[in-house]
Amino acid sequence: MKLQEKIQFHKPITTSREFFKDNVGVKCVHYGDIYKNYSGKTIPSSRIINNFANQVSSDKLLYCDSIIVPDVTETVSDWGHFTYIKYDGTPYINGTHAVALTCQSEDELKYIFRYLSSNYNRKRLQTLLNGSTVFQISIKDFGRFLLEKYHESQAEQSHIVDSKC
Repeated sequence: MKLQEKIQFHKPITTSREFFKDNVGVKCVHYGDIYKNYSGKTIPSSRIINNFANQVSSDKLLYCDSIIVPDVTETVSDWGHFTYIKYDGTPYINGTHAVALTCQSEDELKYIFRYLSSNYNRKRLQTLLNGSTVFQISIKDFGRFLLEKYHESQAEQSHIVDSKC
């Protein structure tokens, strides 16, 4: 089974830092903030640090939980900083170089967050990176990622998520 069979991918939205404003605009998860502040954490959507002040199409706003991951890195071994955004009524967007992953089931999304964050799967995903000075994973390759040792049972997924929180 491939990752794209379990989740939906939301392409990054181009967001220039010059348009980040305090308390103005839509909350925006920027890839630099994932590395600096959010990596490996679950944060409520209202606690996202940046606000993007430019107009954003309403169909680009996220109104659900998501996993956000930067699609770029300076070194292969550093790729794989995942952040879980818990939607708490504040819509948000995924900015430049930040791919959002969503799922029909919130419980399964939590499991996928733990699954992808594991050292084993981070290393497997790192083999999909392309580049020579900056490394990037394409959404196409990310979607084709084969889910090995993936627990289909909701009970097993809940047990794994609950035991690692």
